[in-house]
Amino acid sequence: MTHDYAKKKRAKTKRGTSTKKPRATRQSQVPGWVWLFTGVIAGLFIAFLAYLADIPPQILPDTESATVSAPAKENKSSDTKFDFYTLLPEREVIVPVERESNEVKAREPVFYLLQTGSFRNGADADRQRARLILLGFEAKIDKIKTNSGDTWHRVQVGPFTSRSKLAKARSTLVNKGINPLVLKRKSA
Repeated sequence: MTHDYAKKKRAKTKRGTSTKKPRATRQSQVPGWVWLFTGVIAGLFIAFLAYLADIPPQILPDTESATVSAPAKENKSSDTKFDFYTLLPEREVIVPVERESNEVKAREPVFYLLQTGSFRNGADADRQRARLILLGFEAKIDKIKTNSGDTWHRVQVGPFTSRSKLAKARSTLVNKGINPLVLKRKSA
């Protein structure tokens, strides 16, 4: 014969008794004397802190400070020689100043471009350029022929002479869903 394990048998209870606990014992698991003891300890601790706040700090007399500093003076009078005053000038290395390279870098003007896409089809490049013009950018299409003979149409925004304008334009493009490539070019 099959047995249904989903239905559990209930424990038989005596008539007139219930399985529920009285309400007073279910609410608090901590006895009252523990709360009283905790309150007394907390009160004593606060009173002790108030007592410590009223006590003024003690100042040490000058005689104790003189005895403490006297042994320190005796140790300083020992013969100690420091050799680094003579060793350092002997090992000094003079580094040549490279001002010429910094001046050359400052003289070369540089501008930046943002490449927003590269397409084989010229119509796709025109659509991208039109989208950029509607966003308020100055866009152009640069046609490049590869070694294999293929023609690519690169859509570029710019030129930008400062990095702050470049960063502003790049963040605007990224917000519109276009991930541009930053190109750095030397101006002729």
